[in-house]
Amino acid sequence: MDLTLQRCLVHVDREAAVRCPSCGDYFCRECVTEHEQKFLCSRCLMRATPHAESATFNAAWFTAIIKMIVGIAAAWFFFYLIGQSLALIPPNVHDGSYLRSLGR
Repeated sequence: MDLTLQRCLVHVDREAAVRCPSCGDYFCRECVTEHEQKFLCSRCLMRATPHAESATFNAAWFTAIIKMIVGIAAAWFFFYLIGQSLALIPPNVHDGSYLRSLGR
């Protein structure tokens, strides 16, 4: 069948410009991408490059875990500093004898 008579699979109101060599469907210029000197539709392009998606997924997990560890460490350090500063308060402040020693 002649390419000029075909319509884009996604945009039915547009003429097809390219036939995807992998799936055989027709697409307009907007719906295809050049990959390794072939014009592929987005579905076939994703099938042709699966390793890029998994690498991004692994990097996202790694980044999320690192952020969680840094957040927990920051929270621990914050509460550690608060505890150390509270430990510097003399014991007689807690039982009220500090105020009696000041004459109040």
